[in-house]
Amino acid sequence: MTKTVIVALVSFFILSGLLILIGYQFEIQLFMFQFYKETATGFEAGGSVLPFIIALICSCFIGNYYQTYQK
Repeated sequence: MTKTVIVALVSFFILSGLLILIGYQFEIQLFMFQFYKETATGFEAGGSVLPFIIALICSCFIGNYYQTYQK
């Protein structure tokens, strides 16, 4: 069970990093995650969370596939 969680977490980090990298390389706004700093109001973050959602869904499928593959 712990190996399944580790595989899912590693796949989440790899997929989300890869999708963000693709967003910055090809300037796709849906895959970019940017921070905007403003001095008057403090700190404001902007960008898309779509790469994280896609990576979360894929990591669930990868974790389930790994668990069934182990049996």
